[in-house]
Amino acid sequence: MILTQESTVTLMPVLLRNGLMDGSFCGGRGDCGRCVVQFLEGAPFPTGLERSRLEPEELRQGYRLACVTRPKTDCTIRIVRSEEKETPIVTEINPLSENIDLNSQKSNLSVNQKSSAMKSSSPENADKEKNVRYIIAVDLGTTTIAMQLRDAETGSVADTYCEMNPQRKYGTDVLARIQASVEGQGEELRRLVCGAVLRGLGQFAKNLHGEILCMCVAGNTAMEHLLLGYEAASLGRAPFMPVEKGLQKITAARLFAGMENSEESLCVRGIGTDFDFPVYIAPCISAFVGGDIVAGLYALGLLSPWHSESGGTPGKAEGTAELSNDGCYERMPMSGKQTVLFIDLGTNGEMAITDGRRMIVTATAAGPAFEGDGTVIGTDRIALTARLLQRGILDETGLLEEPYFTEGVRLENGKGDGCYFKQENIRSLQMAKAAVRAGVEILWEEMGRPEIGKVCLAGGFGYYLDVEAAVTIGLLPAYMRGRVQAVGNTSLAGAYELGRDLSADRMDDAGLEERTALAESINLAELERFEGLYLKYMSLEEN
Repeated sequence: MILTQESTVTLMPVLLRNGLMDGSFCGGRGDCGRCVVQFLEGAPFPTGLERSRLEPEELRQGYRLACVTRPKTDCTIRIVRSEEKETPIVTEINPLSENIDLNSQKSNLSVNQKSSAMKSSSPENADKEKNVRYIIAVDLGTTTIAMQLRDAETGSVADTYCEMNPQRKYGTDVLARIQASVEGQGEELRRLVCGAVLRGLGQFAKNLHGEILCMCVAGNTAMEHLLLGYEAASLGRAPFMPVEKGLQKITAARLFAGMENSEESLCVRGIGTDFDFPVYIAPCISAFVGGDIVAGLYALGLLSPWHSESGGTPGKAEGTAELSNDGCYERMPMSGKQTVLFIDLGTNGEMAITDGRRMIVTATAAGPAFEGDGTVIGTDRIALTARLLQRGILDETGLLEEPYFTEGVRLENGKGDGCYFKQENIRSLQMAKAAVRAGVEILWEEMGRPEIGKVCLAGGFGYYLDVEAAVTIGLLPAYMRGRVQAVGNTSLAGAYELGRDLSADRMDDAGLEERTALAESINLAELERFEGLYLKYMSLEEN
């Protein structure tokens, strides 16, 4: 294939336009190393970034990063395909328990729970009865998209659909996608995620035995803006103001406008599903704490009317929540005596702390460290780092001993083509860990340094996290042993509950607005002590 390229631009846009590369997963920063190409002829001089990312022998053989290299003369290249490790997509929800005794969160999960949380396209519990009323819940994640078709009355799951977020071709983090939208790719980003949702609807339509009451989508603020086609530039620069952060209600026809003749849309219409049902987009608290966190707090009963000192009751639904046998959260009275810390870690780290009277929320940029880099997923990184520390191969400053510092630690996969866990992987984990730990401490300080009785880890990361390993490297403080519980995909659970309560008029936009407005949002970047805590927690040690 012969391609034409301008010498002033990088190779990446040309490869993307011609379908020769899946995407720029780090947003063109050269961080992920997954856009490697080999110049067979006409190799340009390597940039400083390429010299730091690629080995000297690789550079001599013509290997370069497509996102930074700029060919100046005619050249011949070979696309180097890197195999991406599949990321587990969690759809499970764990009930909140009063007594927690966990050394490793993995011991709290059954084999069936783990396997059912993986990407699946088959119905979990398809209803055979006619005239069932359904809620479609959507967890719109930066990395993954999970959808469920659930009975509005019983909460039972009729079908589940999951896939990787196709927007990843424009970067794995929200800042890269915001930048892509600013550069004119906003409509393409919207169509990509709408196409994924339509594919889920196409699967669900095969198992429908009644009507769809509504669909409710929960995602971070940037993902919701891109889904709705809103201008996202204000989310990427100070003062970081969303275009809209309240509950949004539109029709499915409005959401999928312009895609009526797409392959995904025709597939859905061809099997009888209309686009006249309402779609709710979960409200956000700030530019950094989005609808996925609001939905998660709602599902756990933490976004409740107990905030009011005077005993007022905003909204309509009350109480905290526990999971019933049919998979639905049942709201129970909240004692208000226990301080709860809620953490949802992924490419972004969102956190909330509440003592039953007050709630404070914040977020920190974790980058790809907790999601992984296509070879080692985030929870494996933490467990591996903890083992290296315990064996003395890695010290508390994050330095690997020789020869591992130069070569990395080889990880075998049983196929003879394992990968290397390198010094740069440890550094990225250190930075993400330090930011999260500093954020947790600031929330605790702002709340008045109460005793934290329960730590709820949400999402796929928390579901598989080895708590003991997290304590070993200092991601979580040592006193949290025995207080940590994985609660699963609370964003998906909350999307269902919000959709159910809104469609049944048990909750309204005014009630949600009053609850989210009570949450105090902290911008860590504006706090002087954040930098000091960040530097303190760069150290990899239990504390």
